[in-house]
Amino acid sequence: MTDYSRLDMSSIEKYIYARRNVLYYAPYDIFYQRKTATYMKIISPEEKRAPSEKQSRPNMVIPYFDLDQSIKVAQVVHEHGGGRCLPEQLAHWLGYTSAKSGTYMMRFYSAKYFGLITATRDSISITDRALAIIAPVLPEDSIQAKLAAFLDIPLFTNIYERFRGQALPPEVGLKNLFHGTYKISYDRLQSALRVFYNSAEQAGFFQISGDRSRLITPVIARQTEKKVTSATKEESTVEKQRTTGGGSGGEGPPSVHSAIIGLLRELPPPGTPWNSTNKKRFLDAFKATIDFIYPEENTP
Repeated sequence: MTDYSRLDMSSIEKYIYARRNVLYYAPYDIFYQRKTATYMKIISPEEKRAPSEKQSRPNMVIPYFDLDQSIKVAQVVHEHGGGRCLPEQLAHWLGYTSAKSGTYMMRFYSAKYFGLITATRDSISITDRALAIIAPVLPEDSIQAKLAAFLDIPLFTNIYERFRGQALPPEVGLKNLFHGTYKISYDRLQSALRVFYNSAEQAGFFQISGDRSRLITPVIARQTEKKVTSATKEESTVEKQRTTGGGSGGEGPPSVHSAIIGLLRELPPPGTPWNSTNKKRFLDAFKATIDFIYPEENTP
């Protein structure tokens, strides 16, 4: 019901009929309730069926922070919390005064929109996508995960599909498109445009064009399987035994998590001097990864 209590009575024509409690002004389909002193407009069935402007707007989720800034959130959870933490812990690690801070909440939801973290009421965890970016097994894992994160934002996907490989409109044209087609409010246009451009560049969509003029999917180089002779295989086996101390080498047993394999690849060759700072950093990252992959069993 709409309150028409400030309606200018002089502009309303004489009512058609009156009852004891209700006055009806026919030209405007307006009832006047004597008891409540309010005006109520009659809503026709057609008006009820017609969606409002707010209802008809597409559900466009727009992060306030770009992809790299959101990856940093997952990285902090991984390094300091072993892949899982409390909201107040994350707020402190990111330098915010409280988990209820407005800026912290925008940072948190940006990482969530990109699919880098998940959250329950009292816990925040990083996703497999975030782990593929932070500790990739293969270089292409990180590229693919960033592409997926960028395209997880509906607005970015729509722009990508609309101008795929073509020249993007100038900034003023994109602003008009954001507002006119996707109903982005005027106060969000500049930040939405900034996050879009930055995230597209960070995901590699501007790598081929060399500038921010076209959205082109980056090349994902995959490792090819080499055909080797028996002599080469033997040399390869000897080399693996020499560098790994006789271990199985390769990608490791199927049961070993890819993140652990990725960290082991960062080890220097045996006998190489390794300063205590880098050694501690590796051990901390390894422990955090183990804690994330193998959480402690909840005991009653």
